[in-house]
Amino acid sequence: MLLPRILTAVIGIPLVVYLVNLGGIPYSVFILAIIALSLYEFATLLRMGSRPVQAPVLMVFGLLLPAAMSLGNFGVYREGGDNYAGLFLVLPALAAFTAEFFYKQKYLERIAFTLMGIYGLAWPLWHMAALRELRPDGKGLTFLMLLTVWFMDTAAYAAGRAFGTRRLSSISPKKTWEGAIAGFAGAFIAVFAIRSFMEDALPVTLAVWLAAAIGVGGQLSDLAESMIKRAVGAKDSSSLLPGHGGVLDRFDSYIFVAPLIYYITVIAR
Repeated sequence: MLLPRILTAVIGIPLVVYLVNLGGIPYSVFILAIIALSLYEFATLLRMGSRPVQAPVLMVFGLLLPAAMSLGNFGVYREGGDNYAGLFLVLPALAAFTAEFFYKQKYLERIAFTLMGIYGLAWPLWHMAALRELRPDGKGLTFLMLLTVWFMDTAAYAAGRAFGTRRLSSISPKKTWEGAIAGFAGAFIAVFAIRSFMEDALPVTLAVWLAAAIGVGGQLSDLAESMIKRAVGAKDSSSLLPGHGGVLDRFDSYIFVAPLIYYITVIAR
């Protein structure tokens, strides 16, 4: 399993770095692809666990919502720039309720699981693209997010393996409090190490908030994805990335982290 993991990383890491540097449409399309694959894995997981989901609504509106925000030049985030953002926020809910009329057996759970995928996966993950488009520090903040999450995960894994004795949650038996504390500390170490390269853009107070958001949000986000997999009896979201599981397994931390970093930064300004 080690060789596939290394090969996937050797290809994936330079690609992500290249796209973050480019920004704009190429990076946004990359994030849309991540969202599409994550939604597909989510729908597959639910089917494995015999959970009903409206797959067409999930895929169409799970991609339409973030794509509309991109085509609207992120107007939803900018003062005075509506760009019909409210319409694309409400359409998925209307579509999910309407689609259920056409199923022979009606399930409220099918509506709920569908909207969970759209608003609980697709919409939060799109903030990875929104963060990159922040001016003038979007690229630096995106690299900060990616590097800090990686360092936090590494610290949590290493400490959990070496010292972990107290289980963090029944959702993920291998995660420990010792690992979680090390991950939280690792987030602070990473953020303040990166801050030395972008002090003007990252005041101390903002750095503290971002480190705390990643240290807590990243680990809660990972547990949230684990909860979905545990509910359907799956170990990985898929086997798409050799040695790493699925796309959702690799990007689960950003479900909570990306929106938190984006809005903390916007509010701080």
